[in-house]
Amino acid sequence: MSGKHVTGDVAKKNRKLIIIIAIVLAVLIAGGVTAYFVFFSDTSISDMRVKRDITNSDVLKKQTVGKYAFDFDVEDVKINTRSKDKAKYTATATAENKVYRFDSQQLSVEYKVDGNKYTFDKIEITDRGTLSAVGGMDETVAQKEIEKTYKDVKLSQHKTDLEKGTDKLTYEVKTKDMEGSVSLIYSFDQKDGWILKKTDKSKLEIKDGKTKQVDVDGVKCYTNTAVKNILLLGTDADSGPRRSDSMILVSIDSNNKEIKFSSFMRDTYVAIDGYDHDKLNAAFAYGGPKLAIKTIEKNYGIKVDNYITTGFSDFKKIVDALGGVDIKLDEDECGYINWQLNKNGQAGTAGEVKVQNGVQKLNGQQALWFCRDRGSDQFRGSDFTRTSRQRRMLMGLVEAYKDNSIKDIIKITDKLKKYVETDLGKDDLAWLCEHSEIFFTYKTSDKCYPEETSGWQAGTSPVGAWIIEMNDWDATRKDIAHYIYTDLK
Repeated sequence: MSGKHVTGDVAKKNRKLIIIIAIVLAVLIAGGVTAYFVFFSDTSISDMRVKRDITNSDVLKKQTVGKYAFDFDVEDVKINTRSKDKAKYTATATAENKVYRFDSQQLSVEYKVDGNKYTFDKIEITDRGTLSAVGGMDETVAQKEIEKTYKDVKLSQHKTDLEKGTDKLTYEVKTKDMEGSVSLIYSFDQKDGWILKKTDKSKLEIKDGKTKQVDVDGVKCYTNTAVKNILLLGTDADSGPRRSDSMILVSIDSNNKEIKFSSFMRDTYVAIDGYDHDKLNAAFAYGGPKLAIKTIEKNYGIKVDNYITTGFSDFKKIVDALGGVDIKLDEDECGYINWQLNKNGQAGTAGEVKVQNGVQKLNGQQALWFCRDRGSDQFRGSDFTRTSRQRRMLMGLVEAYKDNSIKDIIKITDKLKKYVETDLGKDDLAWLCEHSEIFFTYKTSDKCYPEETSGWQAGTSPVGAWIIEMNDWDATRKDIAHYIYTDLK
């Protein structure tokens, strides 16, 4: 009896062992089969592996919008085609970062096949999907953009409207000459993301300056940090010895938000260093723009910051490069322009203007005769009306370009600078262009020194030339100083 009992226990243990071994073998076989179909099947590889290969692909890692990389969520992996040596899969992906989101990006993935071995070959984005904004413009990137122009700025407000696709970042600006705020205004584009559409400087002001007198080569001249004086010199030739028949001081007055045009009559009898006395326009012939500036500073007591000079031919090229200039003409002015065009054989190339009152677009040659118009036997005019026409043309140009963007103004400046001589440096030109949006909001005004009806009398120079003699130089200097610098008492 006892022997049979022992044998039964052993049999039970053996059966248990057999069952355990069978279970283990079943698990191993099932695992092997699963592994084979997952990793070594000759028909497909796992979705998990395809997703992993897509996520790690350099193609996707390099995909950016506005320099932002994306995190990808891959789904809907499907085998597309399978041949002996190649397998192609498709997948859908969602890509997102703190600013943007791509929905329904379509991807194509290819593998090289060698037996049961799959080797990742390449990935292609077949459909970019839909780009949307999940957040506003990256403040770090916007900060770098604003710092291209203004240093040490502070973000004061960031307002994003995803529904309207707008984003506005406002910065407090404080420099040696500017104070206020500047806003970068972005709009959302489904192709390129947030795009800078406008830089709003309407709340940025040039700091108020106080007028003071400074010594300029032994002469007391008025100056003000908030007033930029640029002397425009129009000469009667393009090179060589020439006289400045047109002299207009452009004063950009940020204290009063005004651009002032002051003409100096060319026949005014003035003191010229090294040449005793002569007509004002002779200073340029004797010593170029530097002596012309020094002569104006010495006689009128106004510090000139910079100059721009051009001759007849280059003036015409400037106007033509701008596409012409719109000027309000009267019939007498139209008649004078046509008379000169026909007299000089230019009507065939430049074309006549319509003899009528109203605004007309003048080309370079027509505009030159308009600016040179001082009348004739049959047409009204004088040197005083000529300077008035020159100022009218300049104010017309300001009006024509006041709605242009800074980018447009920079392009125009680059286009025209080859036609002029100037001591405005690269930084000066950049400053003028960058703040042009502010300057173009200023009102304009103009004056002539002397005025046609007062402050002077006709005279004759020692060599018999007709000249303008000022009645009272002190009164003239006071008048122009109070016009340009209104804070003077």
